[in-house]
Amino acid sequence: MELNENLEEFTVIWLDARIDTSVDCIDTKKHLQSIINYLKTFNDSAKCIDYIKAVKEEKVFLIVSGTYGEKVVPEIEHLPQIRVVYVFCQNAEKHQKWVSKHRIVQDIFTNKQRLYKKLTEDVRLSDASLLSVAILSPDSKENQVTDLNQQSVKYLWSQVLIEALLRFPSSKKAKSDMLKECRQQYYDNKREIDIIQEFDKEYCAENAIAWYTRECFLYKIVNKALRTDNIDVIFKFRFFIKDLYEELSKMHATYIASVPSIVYVYRGQYMTIKELTKIKENTHGHISMNTFLSTSTSKQTSLDFVQHNTTYPSLAVVLFEIEIDSTLATKPFANIKSKSYHKEENEVLIAMGSTFSIEKVEQDKQGIWNVNLVWSNKEDVELLTYMKKSLGQSTNLETFGSILIDMGELLKAERYFKLLLEQLPENHPSIGNTYIQMSTIGLNQSNIEKAMEYSEKAEKSFRMSYPMSHPCYGSLYLNMGRIQLFQCDVISARLNLEKAAEIFSKNTPSYDLQLAAVYIQLGNISTICGEQSKMLTELKRGLEIQLKHLPNTHPDIGITYSYIGTAQLTSGLSRDALDSLTKSWEILRKSLSPCHPKYFLICFTLSQLYDAKKDVDKRNFFLDELFDNLSGMIAQNFGDIELMSLAASMKDGSATNKDIKLFETRFKEMATPLERAVLEFRRFTEESEALLKKNDYDSVLELINKTLLYWQQKIQSGTIFLAELHYKKAYAYFKKQDLVSALSSINDAIEILPSDFPRFSKYQLLLGDIYRDEGNQKMKLNELDAALVAYTKAVNIYITYIQPPVHQTISNAYSTITKIHVRKHQFDLAKDNLFKARNSLPPNLLSSKHNLYNVERTVAYSIFRNSIKELINALDSDALEGFQKAVSTFTQEMSSLSFDIASTHFFIGYLYTNMANTSLAANHFRFALESAMPKHPIRKIAKEFSLEIKQQTLNFILADLLMIYSKTFEPEYVSRLHERAIFYCKKYPTALSHVKLATIYLRIGTVYQKAKNDNLAKSYLNDASAVMPPDSKSIDKSEKIYFLELAEAQFKYADYCMTQSNFEAACPLFQKSLHIYKMLLPATDPKIIIIYRKLAGIYASRLEIPLAIRCLEKVVANPVNEEMYEESSTADAETVTKVLKNITGSTVNFNIVSYEPNKYTARPNKGILASHEVLEVNFVRNKLHGDSEEEQEESNDEEEKYQFKIEWIFQKSDSKHSTAQARIKHTKLKCELKPS
Repeated sequence: MELNENLEEFTVIWLDARIDTSVDCIDTKKHLQSIINYLKTFNDSAKCIDYIKAVKEEKVFLIVSGTYGEKVVPEIEHLPQIRVVYVFCQNAEKHQKWVSKHRIVQDIFTNKQRLYKKLTEDVRLSDASLLSVAILSPDSKENQVTDLNQQSVKYLWSQVLIEALLRFPSSKKAKSDMLKECRQQYYDNKREIDIIQEFDKEYCAENAIAWYTRECFLYKIVNKALRTDNIDVIFKFRFFIKDLYEELSKMHATYIASVPSIVYVYRGQYMTIKELTKIKENTHGHISMNTFLSTSTSKQTSLDFVQHNTTYPSLAVVLFEIEIDSTLATKPFANIKSKSYHKEENEVLIAMGSTFSIEKVEQDKQGIWNVNLVWSNKEDVELLTYMKKSLGQSTNLETFGSILIDMGELLKAERYFKLLLEQLPENHPSIGNTYIQMSTIGLNQSNIEKAMEYSEKAEKSFRMSYPMSHPCYGSLYLNMGRIQLFQCDVISARLNLEKAAEIFSKNTPSYDLQLAAVYIQLGNISTICGEQSKMLTELKRGLEIQLKHLPNTHPDIGITYSYIGTAQLTSGLSRDALDSLTKSWEILRKSLSPCHPKYFLICFTLSQLYDAKKDVDKRNFFLDELFDNLSGMIAQNFGDIELMSLAASMKDGSATNKDIKLFETRFKEMATPLERAVLEFRRFTEESEALLKKNDYDSVLELINKTLLYWQQKIQSGTIFLAELHYKKAYAYFKKQDLVSALSSINDAIEILPSDFPRFSKYQLLLGDIYRDEGNQKMKLNELDAALVAYTKAVNIYITYIQPPVHQTISNAYSTITKIHVRKHQFDLAKDNLFKARNSLPPNLLSSKHNLYNVERTVAYSIFRNSIKELINALDSDALEGFQKAVSTFTQEMSSLSFDIASTHFFIGYLYTNMANTSLAANHFRFALESAMPKHPIRKIAKEFSLEIKQQTLNFILADLLMIYSKTFEPEYVSRLHERAIFYCKKYPTALSHVKLATIYLRIGTVYQKAKNDNLAKSYLNDASAVMPPDSKSIDKSEKIYFLELAEAQFKYADYCMTQSNFEAACPLFQKSLHIYKMLLPATDPKIIIIYRKLAGIYASRLEIPLAIRCLEKVVANPVNEEMYEESSTADAETVTKVLKNITGSTVNFNIVSYEPNKYTARPNKGILASHEVLEVNFVRNKLHGDSEEEQEESNDEEEKYQFKIEWIFQKSDSKHSTAQARIKHTKLKCELKPS
């Protein structure tokens, strides 16, 4: 209880600049205090306003001077704590104008006696408007009290608390403590001090009712304490409340014997419109009285008590008509006329906590609201009954403190436990249990040092009082296990919890609930450690015991459901987790204060879950629950001023980002390790997912490393959270294609997880993907054995963890293994894996059929090029039989997917192509083409996607038909195919691929060139150029094969043009082909080098010397394979010679400046460049063939002298390859020389 706290309902404030210590002022203060004891005076308006705003529970009567009033009233009139304002001044007329604008101002007073009289009337009226009730909403299903709002929970715990206090033993100390508090409150109020002295001398339990009904401090303080649930004041006045309740109970027994079973009593009451509306809206609900309720047997007497109100139009006149069935009443009530201080009143006093059903609320013709109430026992719900029963016959401070812990009033609980320790004699058996309770408070406050200190004191006390087999040691070990779990020392925690389980198991059933608590904490350890097989088993084992002994709405059961939900959440069982967490919330909102830390955390967890589900309404609902009660939660449990300030700023929206981060950090310190892990990991998940969406893998890795460092310091290594962090790290490395780091990280994750972990397959499949990409990298480096090992690992993982094992991923993996075996000339193995690829492919997966077709075509071409006829026959005969059956089936069923028929004919055509049966191949390609063309009207309205698939297939067929016709020289078909291509290009402009169409046109052009039809060849070349794809910085992997085909067609067409000396046509085709190859092939690929050589020759012939030299640099800078060294060197030397010859117009002889022999090179006298030599070339350019006459005339007067210095170096490296580096320096000098 705070010093100088107002224990009454009203506060009077006097604000005047002229308040002083004169006799007149002192007299005015005393007179005001005789009306309202709690008086505050101010001569500073700002301080006065601040004080008023800080008032929480009391109603304020403000007396203000005219000068200050004009400024202050507009700032405070809207505050709910302001009951009325009086302007006290010397000149009423001066202030009449501004006063008339404010209804809160009662009047202007120039006479003190008139002011005192009005204040007294208003206090009496306000006192009559005080009624402390809890509105309990109706439950339509069970027609009983349910806890659907905060008042319901408040009512529940106030009843438990009062029941505990009523069972406290009486003591003289309790009386002296109460009177000490009263003397402090009324230290300068002589009238009340005299009454307190009288009470001290004359009070006895038999006249408690007389003292309660007297107009004095007792009535005022007790009623306010009960109305506001002021636990400290209630506790201080416990001895009087108990006496009052017991005396009323004695009178009750006599009274009900003398009256009918149904009794009607009345109470006149002033109520605010807001309070009355709340009662109306809950008709058929329940209302509970928080204080002792004074009523009358006379309806008229009750109405006289609330005379017609003209002063306060905002207050309604209410008459309660209460029907009591004395045979059902569980709370005492009686006519107290014989015991009352006012003998003339026929008063019936009803005990606090009495509950009534609201039957009817209506207004009569006189404007009086009639509220009909009927006595109800519905407050005795299962949970409250259990809690009352568990209190036992007698209670003490230990019981009281335990209830406060359950209420979430940790600071108050700690204070009362300290008070208990002061009262207990040395070595008392209860000392140890008290220390355990204080250790629990420290743990709930996240104060580990405090928790450990009291735990050690408890152990010391137990050792002095009990043998080691006593159940109190089970409580000690349970508490130590909780502390160690909070510290993330799961090994020590598990050892202590197992000791506790052993002790409690020997003392069942008395300690069943304690044993359940042990199982639940063991389940939490298993959750943190990711022990999938244990976590839910242990948690549900504890829950089963709780359900056996506790009502279903007990908060302990709600907390257990929250732990189960958390375990399910970490296991990836999100739907089950949401069900469990929602069940937890349903229980906790009915049994815990909204300021309780556990209720707060369950709301926070649910807000995060719904945020992840993008359910904004439910997320905001739970966030509102948090922020509405945040300050109260911190005040009741932690008393942290800084956190309370941060919470207030977050609620009103004034918090900065820095404030929010500080609050989150401080709040997480309060949570248990399991709660912290969930909250922290949820934050990490959100941040990492946002970065992954941006492909910012470096930032993801930085975040993961920071988070890993944090958790490795907080939690032992083998936890599910650390496993998930390693998984995210592996995924980020995988996306960066740092496969070595990815492999290391995913193995770290897999080592942590148990094999029965529900999401274990996710980890394994990422491992499979890493092996797959490793295989792809090895294939690019031509390390086929390593690629095969990696892909074999990948496919074994896929077939184990993808269920059922029929999936495109598996088929693709087998397809790649097929390609590897082909490149290794292991054709039997290639055939086996190709069949596995086919069998692994799900039915009706069109895109996968395309991919598999590409694999089969690649395999077929590879086999064909290697001339393995036996394998071709074996493979093709099996394939032909299957494909022909498919064609027959499709045709008979008249399948709407003509694409399937076309694809099957297409495959058969390829097989016949590989078997060199061109005629049959062409026939099946024709069938495929016809099948792919839309004939049925429904095709015309088919979706764009379907059309695109068909056109892609058509392009394949057109292209491959052209290949057949080019071999068999059937140009007459080319024209028809061209017409078809144009038709589809126009009909489906968005569906037809430009890449494939350009390829077709180039091949058509090649056919016409071979047929010596230059005009048509040129026409198709122009068509190809028109639909050529634009330059792109990147090409999707799935399109790579199409672009390579286009590049090859461009190259072949260009090469043909070179043979015809058509350099103008060849050059752009080589450039376009080079552009594609550079994007898709390694820089040293022979195809790229060949193009550079050819372009160098073209540029040299056109005298574009800088371009020729740049191409030459690319040629000579190409890394050289040792095995191919001499061949490559010779070719390069010939290229240099050719280029220089084209530039100079004459044969060039090398002048070898220096030479360093190398065993890998031939002799230089054969015109082959050696391992290290510098060539100096000097020549004069005269008139060249192709110069114009004007140019020739100009060149007669001026010659161009050129000098080339080529330094050619081969360096032997440690690898199987040697590297060649060349530096070419070109200088052009002009000078006057005589013609040669």
